[in-house]
Amino acid sequence: MAKKRTTTKAEADTPPNGDAIGTNWSVADLTFMQPQSTPAPVFPLQHLTPAIEALVHGFTDTQHLSAAYVGPTVLATVSGAIGNRWRIGLTSAKTEPLALFAAMVGRPGSGRSTVIEIAQDALQHAETAIMGDGANTQHSSAGSQEIAAHQARQTSSAMKRILRSGAVPADLDEDAAASGPPLVLCDATGAGFIDELQHDARGRTLLSAEFRGVLKGLMAGQGHRGRTILLQAFDGPRYPVKLKTGFIVVPALLLTVLAALHPQSIGHITQGDGLCARFLWSYPDVTPIHELPSEAGPVDLLRKLAVDLVRSGGSDSTGQYFDTIAMSDEARTVLDRASRTFTAGIDDLGDRLHDVYVRAAQQARRISAVFAVTEAVSKGQQPIAVSGEDAERAVGLMAEFFLPMAERTLTVTREKEEAPTTQLARHLRRLGKATINSREDILRGRGSPLRDAGAIQDALRELQLRGLLQPAERGGLGRPAQNWLVHPALLTA
Repeated sequence: MAKKRTTTKAEADTPPNGDAIGTNWSVADLTFMQPQSTPAPVFPLQHLTPAIEALVHGFTDTQHLSAAYVGPTVLATVSGAIGNRWRIGLTSAKTEPLALFAAMVGRPGSGRSTVIEIAQDALQHAETAIMGDGANTQHSSAGSQEIAAHQARQTSSAMKRILRSGAVPADLDEDAAASGPPLVLCDATGAGFIDELQHDARGRTLLSAEFRGVLKGLMAGQGHRGRTILLQAFDGPRYPVKLKTGFIVVPALLLTVLAALHPQSIGHITQGDGLCARFLWSYPDVTPIHELPSEAGPVDLLRKLAVDLVRSGGSDSTGQYFDTIAMSDEARTVLDRASRTFTAGIDDLGDRLHDVYVRAAQQARRISAVFAVTEAVSKGQQPIAVSGEDAERAVGLMAEFFLPMAERTLTVTREKEEAPTTQLARHLRRLGKATINSREDILRGRGSPLRDAGAIQDALRELQLRGLLQPAERGGLGRPAQNWLVHPALLTA
């Protein structure tokens, strides 16, 4: 009797031709494996100002990064450099800061850490430059040193009055106040933020490669009070704080935020207190980056722009920490019309998206002012007013990118965990093997999403009912080997 030929391991591991379905396979339906999230919009470079567009193009091309990450990063970087040096003049008595909160969602290897490094490099370069300006103003003569010491005592006394009363005195030395504290924070507790921001009203930029840890740090020991500090820091108000020794008043609790988040960490922001709506979201479809950067990109241009922005405002003779940029009539018309468009039909949205759309006009207003200030400073000019064109660009950016991205991002938190059957199907597709063994390839297999024997058997049975698996023919006597044939369409999907 002729010996029956058995399939070799090499033959079993070789993916078959996807078209060779054969008589034992039916046409496969793989729609259950398709992702359910909203498609990611393309970042609209045409809505950026020339100076910002050149930076985004440069970093995208040389660093192999997604424009959907680079665009918000450059916006947050220039916003952080502006800080509280410029504010939007809404009325003769009311102003608004230009602070932006940007959140970049993605998995490791997508480039989020790289863009945060780009922002940190530019802002720390500006920080070094302005601290150098302070050092260069010191004089060498004994008389000049005495005068400098007297000015330092005056500054210290003025700061103490700020902490007691919250007032901003006209005799506060602006250069001394600007040259000391850093521009960048990477982590802090709630008490740490208060301690840092009490020194002046210039504002800070918070950069975080994993924002979930920052939120935990804020709430450690203080509960929701720490989270409230972050909420308040979006608007930069005077902030009285009760300490054991008495009250202090932070002159302006203002932060610009550039944060990276893993998709599974989004829920830590979306807790119904308004923090979610303060963020500009970006969650593009990106694959891990394998190429090394070909060039540094426009690093020097961004550094220079950050330095120029830090030096551009906050020198008003009245003793204010900020200068104001007006809203032109054309800009007001554009933004008012956009506000009505953004909020039309929002009652049909869920609570989180409802809040995002309500704040959309405010976000567009801030972005338009960032555009106006940045473009003027990049040309060596004094910012005067937000133009209608600035407003149109900002509204287009919100409508075509940030609002669709918010919808996409917030659907992630509504999705349930992927079913075991879907997880197993994806695992088998990654394996690429025409024949698999449930014990070696799934229960003990590298990268397998399922480790429970019962869950594995249930998922195998469902894939068999879907026509994607067939029991392999047993090769002999003894205990069943639990080998399965995999549908060719699954391996070539």
